[in-house]
Amino acid sequence: MSTISTVQDETAQDRTAQDGTAQDGTAAVVDDAAVEAEMGKIVTELGAALGVLLTALGTRSGLWAALADAGPLTDREVAAKVRVHPALVREWLRAQAAGGYLEYDAAGETFTLPAPVAAAIHYGPGGALVDACATMLSSMGEGFGAFSEAFTSGRGFGWHQRTAEHWHGTDAFTQIVLPDELIGATISAMPETVEALSHGGTVVDVGCGYGFPTTAIAKLYPAAQVLGIDYHDASIAHAREQAGPDNVRFEVAAAAELPVSDYSLITFFDSLHDIGDPLGALVRARSAVAASGSVLLFEPLGADDVQDNLTPTGRMFYAVSTLACTPNAVSQESATSSEPLGGQAGEKKLRALAADAGFTRVRRLEVPAPLNLVLELRP
Repeated sequence: MSTISTVQDETAQDRTAQDGTAQDGTAAVVDDAAVEAEMGKIVTELGAALGVLLTALGTRSGLWAALADAGPLTDREVAAKVRVHPALVREWLRAQAAGGYLEYDAAGETFTLPAPVAAAIHYGPGGALVDACATMLSSMGEGFGAFSEAFTSGRGFGWHQRTAEHWHGTDAFTQIVLPDELIGATISAMPETVEALSHGGTVVDVGCGYGFPTTAIAKLYPAAQVLGIDYHDASIAHAREQAGPDNVRFEVAAAAELPVSDYSLITFFDSLHDIGDPLGALVRARSAVAASGSVLLFEPLGADDVQDNLTPTGRMFYAVSTLACTPNAVSQESATSSEPLGGQAGEKKLRALAADAGFTRVRRLEVPAPLNLVLELRP
């Protein structure tokens, strides 16, 4: 009998009373094949979760590079190209073949990295993206006891309660999904903003974290004065330590403490859904932006209806939201806070929130941001 079947049988016994009914009093009808399939799904999930770490190890160790454009290789041939122990190379290769990332030829006992996989993981951003996520996941594992206690007791879990590894991983992820080119293309799609920033306008980036997008704007528009704010003092300290242009600075301040000024541009780069009072943050932004200015909103790409987000991408965003973003928002809630947005708010909800905050014009910007919904809000 398989382990899965054994677990299935024990579970059925636990759930079924002596008289053949479930403990809740309903008839216990269990389709053994269906339960077996669900247990198989759980095993698949465990393999995929561990596979994230293995993929990151492949990037860090050079295993993906050793396989790229190399054709069929035995495990010994791959091991000869890296410093990893041959036994570990063998197991890593087999795991990746089981996951569908490598092709295995039983006759020659060789492994081949298909061109599309190489393009995504080695030559493209996939490897770095997974590596950044692995860094965050490792941090989540380290602090999972404290997080789970907060989760089960109805409390939030703030950014300041995470480890430095989590902050580093998030910054690495940000640099991949929000590269300089995307930020430049986005602002270029806002002609009035380009004009203002080219002639000494002012910018504030809310929830700036380590300040990568903040600094990118400062470099793109040297005549502008750029401010990054975040409630998290350690992130601001790190941002200040980085060598940046003279026209950027960073201050510790929450979204509700946004200095009131006639800003040419106020940005929220994947930060609004992390804030405990998103409506309050937009109301504050509305009062701080110039009459001719704009608020630039980057949020995770999501559909308006839940059923349309029940996809692999939606699943990833909902998971990150549950584990990181929304716990931070909950930790900031007060008696007067609006409801946290969550990681898949959708355009309709964001437009309604903007209207409630006093913005009269909302425009979706069609820019090359595959993971984001990008909106320009105008007074």
